[in-house]
Amino acid sequence: MPDKALDLYRQMNTIEAANFLDLTPRMLELMRQRGNGPIYLKISPRCVKYRLKELIDWQDALLKKSTIEI
Repeated sequence: MPDKALDLYRQMNTIEAANFLDLTPRMLELMRQRGNGPIYLKISPRCVKYRLKELIDWQDALLKKSTIEI
């Protein structure tokens, strides 16, 4: 597998993912609770991870072409 593909599946903790998305870790936690944030891996009750690919996909889904779009 090429190195770039491996990077896309790199796992990040909440702090690293929040930094990537330019959010606070608390905001990312709230979005996770509400179900409106990026999908994540729940490794154990106290261990949540995000894959870089999923963070990018989530951001891409938020792209808009005009201010009229919801």
